[in-house]
Amino acid sequence: MDPGQRNCRACGAMTGLLLSGFFAACGGDDPVSPAPPPPPPTTTTLSGAITQSMELDPDLTYHIQGTTIVEAGATLTIPAGTLLLGDVNFTGSALIVRQGGRLVARGTAQEPIVFTSSNPEGSRRRGDWGGVVLNGRSNCNFPSDECVGEGNSGPYGGTITDDDSGQLSYVRIEHGGLEVSFGNELNGLTLNGVGSGTQLDHIQSHYGSDDGIELLGGTVDLKYAYVTGASDDSFDYSTGWQGRGQFWAAQQDPHDADNGFEVDGNEENFDAEPFTDPDIYNVTLVGKEAGTGSAGESKRGIIFRRGTAGSVYNVVILGFEKGFDVDQQETAARVQIRNSYVFGQEDGMFESDDGDESDAPIDEEALWSTDGWGNVAGVDPLLVNPFNLGMPDFRPAAGSPLTDGYAEPPAGGDFFEAVDYIGAFAPGMPQWIEGWTTTDQG
Repeated sequence: MDPGQRNCRACGAMTGLLLSGFFAACGGDDPVSPAPPPPPPTTTTLSGAITQSMELDPDLTYHIQGTTIVEAGATLTIPAGTLLLGDVNFTGSALIVRQGGRLVARGTAQEPIVFTSSNPEGSRRRGDWGGVVLNGRSNCNFPSDECVGEGNSGPYGGTITDDDSGQLSYVRIEHGGLEVSFGNELNGLTLNGVGSGTQLDHIQSHYGSDDGIELLGGTVDLKYAYVTGASDDSFDYSTGWQGRGQFWAAQQDPHDADNGFEVDGNEENFDAEPFTDPDIYNVTLVGKEAGTGSAGESKRGIIFRRGTAGSVYNVVILGFEKGFDVDQQETAARVQIRNSYVFGQEDGMFESDDGDESDAPIDEEALWSTDGWGNVAGVDPLLVNPFNLGMPDFRPAAGSPLTDGYAEPPAGGDFFEAVDYIGAFAPGMPQWIEGWTTTDQG
């Protein structure tokens, strides 16, 4: 027998020896390759208490299952492009940051961070999950034991006005808001007592239940904020918020919405301090086009009440049942709205306020027309296409009056940008909502 044949018989008898050199010597086939490793996971969960700092992986999709809490001392970092799904199979799914915790979510215009519902695209609805809550240690004008967030989101408030709860930049929060019990609700984004050390810019709250963005106390600043399709108020601020705002826009659902701005002091004590007293520049509030939508929706462009203070400049109020409303004499003595337009209201530009036994009526039209405030009523601001739900264009069109009579924000600071127009969008320039926001309703 040929020596090579004897060697091959020997190799065939040696079960399990997959030595490529030996097989090659026998003249046989290459050994069977081992099975490839399983692919890495594409989804994972985020749940329970986060007690140590952690950074998420943008290549994974995270299911927020139940009430997920970033505890004091921990920082949750979310890289650009990360997708997080509020899991509809778990009651009360929400991301809540406790006092002393931090959420750092830095997206980009090309890769926003998206919080949305775990339901399939096309089947997502308002209130599928609870949204995002930040609790800080800044202002609250209720007693400290009463500064507790709705939706079991925990305590907030204090005296650390520069408190740092992290950063949200280029972030979308979709189909959030959740009714825990009657009158006890979470919003798309809830900011409770958040301090000025926190950075908030380029945020969209989209088709949420209850309010789009709510600020309860605090001193945080908010810039480039966009609310679309909120079922209650687009922007709601109260309880002693004293931050700054610039470039805010809202487009409301013509069939399900409340106010553009709902602004309060302290509902139990209209003289409670610190007053709600922000400075806000360049806002566009769009309700519904005349003759469309459902009756009773998009009630007021702005309502100030319950002793709030604050100054708002360069606002466009377009297409609400009523444009402007002020309740209580304490409120009328403290608020200012200047260099602003109100137009296209279905039931009159100003609320008729008859007052009651304890409070004299407010003449909103006279307040709006205060000498030196520079407001305009009944003149079309000529926005390009503000009511289009799929491709809105909120910029002033050719011939728009919004390029005259504007208020210049304070110069020399680190927050406000110089403008030469009224409203949230510059004429002839790309809209700052382009590229990172959505118009999908399901």
